[in-house]
Amino acid sequence: SPEPVQTDLEGHYVGPSSGVSFLLRIQKRLDQFVSFPQGSSIFTFGDVPLPYLDSLQNEAPYFDPTLYMMLSRSETTRLVQRYFDFAVPVDRFLHQQTVEMWLEELYETKGKMHNREDASIRKAVLFMVFALAQAHMSQRPTSDDADVSVRYFLAAHQLLSSEKGAIRLESIQARLLQCLWLLSESRINHCWNLFGTAARLAYAIGLHRKRHADRIDRIEVECRRRTFWSAYALDNYLSMALGRPRTFHDDDIDQELPSCVDDHQIYADHVNQDSTLGQSVMLGPVAYAKMSRILSMILRNVYSIHATSRDDKHAFATIHTKELVEWRENVAHFLDPVTHMPLIPIFQRQKNVLNLAYWHTMILTHRPFLLRNFANLQNGSRPRRDDREFESRIEQSVNECLQAATNITRTVNDMYQGGQLFRAYWFTSYFAFSAAVILYVYTIQKSNEPEEIYSGYLSAATRCQDQLSNLAEDGSLVARYCLVLEELRLEALRQ
Repeated sequence: SPEPVQTDLEGHYVGPSSGVSFLLRIQKRLDQFVSFPQGSSIFTFGDVPLPYLDSLQNEAPYFDPTLYMMLSRSETTRLVQRYFDFAVPVDRFLHQQTVEMWLEELYETKGKMHNREDASIRKAVLFMVFALAQAHMSQRPTSDDADVSVRYFLAAHQLLSSEKGAIRLESIQARLLQCLWLLSESRINHCWNLFGTAARLAYAIGLHRKRHADRIDRIEVECRRRTFWSAYALDNYLSMALGRPRTFHDDDIDQELPSCVDDHQIYADHVNQDSTLGQSVMLGPVAYAKMSRILSMILRNVYSIHATSRDDKHAFATIHTKELVEWRENVAHFLDPVTHMPLIPIFQRQKNVLNLAYWHTMILTHRPFLLRNFANLQNGSRPRRDDREFESRIEQSVNECLQAATNITRTVNDMYQGGQLFRAYWFTSYFAFSAAVILYVYTIQKSNEPEEIYSGYLSAATRCQDQLSNLAEDGSLVARYCLVLEELRLEALRQ
């Protein structure tokens, strides 16, 4: 039967797909609870505070119009390059040459821009590019660097608040960039609320529907596709993390996937597919969108609020595991290359993101079976014996879960050792947290077994927790994850 309605300690609803829901069920059975910092605004309740930002909830932000004059051209050029070369491995919905043209126009017109109607929204996109790039300049940004990133965000915030006229594609792109930035700043509730606006604007201009390519220029066609599928993926991941219903519904969508062509190949009147040299940087985003469609079905089938039979649960797990394995086979040449040549930064980031997302989706598929014996943990009794085939399926799902969790902790360790784990990588931290929870829970379950059965998993979880702790800032989501992981670690040692 489905779990009863749950809320976290801040009173927010959490559905069954949420890692928080999974933990609440563990804590309920272990009689443990975790305290979370309190917030203020209902739209950002539970988020880490940010300088200047929370004071803007009830008043219009002040924006200094001379800011354009103070922006170093060399610095903003460097930020744009960092954005495209590193900051956005899979959410690549902006066209690089177009953004560079807007940057040129910003300085040429001293901030006025040529077309007054879309000047504000294009400048907002530029400032969000600056903000995201600044957040990804170093593993551990200084307070001054973080402050600069916030100020870029505030500049975009002010420009968007004064937006007038028709809804433009850039209106959605700017807000999606804000969502990505807010996640990097541990502002998941703020992100979720803002995403609702972005998603409804996307619906309003029909981003979820395919358009005839001959009616609009090719750059806009590709940007519409990229923007929608980036929003679709973010919708799924917010739903997964928070356990809340999704905004987009698959039955309403017939938008085509983006083409696997790079920005320099796309022109207003044609796409030059013959100029591809080597792997396209769009391979990662397209693969990410395809996996997100699988994730959508997992959230609907595996984590339905409606009662599901035992056989249906295993049927769904089998179907979605097959889909995930087939997905990976199609990108195996990138994720599992025969030769291990060093990759350029953007390809290395894409490889890490796709691997982590794949293994975490595998965890989501099989995680419900891990708790099957947890109800008997306290009294030490053994679970009732079902038929052998059913028990074999349970064991197979648990093994899939453990393998995926181990792969995540191994990848995070490689990133950490290689200096590639940035504080701004919110989803990486979330995936690492989810993996460590799986390994700790399994260790607790197997505490009465010989140590060699669980010791490797306990070591991997502890190492992953230590690495997250070294990355965490006070009050951040990662810091909260570490509080929960410490409780589980102590319980694993106690058991």
